[in-house]
Amino acid sequence: MKTITTLAYTALVACTLFALAACDDNDPAPEIKGETFDIGDGSKENFEITTNTTLAYPNTYNLRGFVYVPSGVTLTIEPGVIIKGEKATQGTLIVERGGKLVARGTRERPVVFTSAQAPGSRRPGDWGGIILLGKAPNNMGEQTIEGGVRSNHGGSDPTDNSGVLSYVRCEFAGIEYSTDNEINGITFGSVGSGTTIDHLQVSYSGDDAFEWFGGTVNARYLVALASWDDDFDTDNGFSGKIQFAVCARDPRIGDKSASNAFESDNNATASATPGNFTRPVFANVTLVGPVTDPAAYTDQAGVNGSSTGARFQAAFHLRRNTQLGVFNSLAAGFPIGLIIENDKGSSTRQWATDGLLNVTNCVLAGMVKNFQDAQAWANNSQFNAEDPGTFADGYFHRANGGNRAFGTLAGLKLSGAPFAGLTATLFPAADSPLVTANAAAWTHPLVSSWFQQVNYVGAFGPSETLSSNWMSGWCNFDPQNTVY
Repeated sequence: MKTITTLAYTALVACTLFALAACDDNDPAPEIKGETFDIGDGSKENFEITTNTTLAYPNTYNLRGFVYVPSGVTLTIEPGVIIKGEKATQGTLIVERGGKLVARGTRERPVVFTSAQAPGSRRPGDWGGIILLGKAPNNMGEQTIEGGVRSNHGGSDPTDNSGVLSYVRCEFAGIEYSTDNEINGITFGSVGSGTTIDHLQVSYSGDDAFEWFGGTVNARYLVALASWDDDFDTDNGFSGKIQFAVCARDPRIGDKSASNAFESDNNATASATPGNFTRPVFANVTLVGPVTDPAAYTDQAGVNGSSTGARFQAAFHLRRNTQLGVFNSLAAGFPIGLIIENDKGSSTRQWATDGLLNVTNCVLAGMVKNFQDAQAWANNSQFNAEDPGTFADGYFHRANGGNRAFGTLAGLKLSGAPFAGLTATLFPAADSPLVTANAAAWTHPLVSSWFQQVNYVGAFGPSETLSSNWMSGWCNFDPQNTVY
């Protein structure tokens, strides 16, 4: 084992490349083996990568404790590199304002952040995760990011550049540092639109898969697999654009506080500043929940294979003055489809009525209950029989909203089950009601030219299949048993 103390480190692949170049055409290709290095000293104090550094393929790196990339420093990670987070020290990578992370994998060789535990013994929350911080605006001013780290985020540069995350997997991360103070799989704090984000998979996160605290960063092709808490959590004035995203839930894995696919707040107190709301726009999202049989479902602990006290709530929990926009998206198999809540004195429903919060051209299918108007906490259940969801129902079925609700999945004509152990069906047939030329959603004022115009609802089109879709080649749906 080698330890990199200052990380003034460059690629150590010259000998390997020389050996490859020296091979005769008839010789078998040699097995490429790298070395293993430690990053960090195991502490949570002030370990910094002090100079521009490259983590080189085919090496493996153990992430020990809190490791900071400070302002002015770029950490580059080559395609195919494996970074293992150490459980005992809660290994976490924090890219501070002015620092950059350039992790540019490829479909064939993604960059992989995973647990250092052995196959078969990995668990959500084995290590901290990736925290990316920037100088873009948020609606709370300069603030310290959650998770017990030292670092602040926020500023006045909406085009700030924190680097590149492309073809990256993040597995078994996400820890509760203290109550309501968690590290997610991947956390974005005031990250600017100059940052490149695409093709990210977060699997088995011990908290949220993706959470945005303010910022303006855009992203395409996101996958959340078996998250513990929420899949896509937006707060503090986040205003980026996201297209093509998918989540699939494991019914055994969920938070006792109740897990959602989408949870969106303006901020924790619901305070509202005109022109500075949480207002991201998502399009072409597919959300696959834990419910396989709506008629038989109950969310009490110990059923549906759950041994963890897992509790699930809604595909969309929209509250505290959020002005989120969701277009051309499919949600299936959750206890509740849509909650639009006026909690903490907020005006969330007014924003929906005024067209500032948008759920448009979306489909709900196979829910236990399509609508509820407030979160419930009665008898260990998220359902409130006295809350018929009158507002959410009327809003969802409003004229010209383009939304539809189906009692089951059968009428959607879907196929494909790419998530090991889960029952996701994702790919619409050519005659599926999800395939439509409804262009009205793309003329909405919130939907800019950044979005690709497609003629289907959800993350996948009718030409995509299990072996040919944007997840193929770089995603891993069985990270528990993968030997790294």
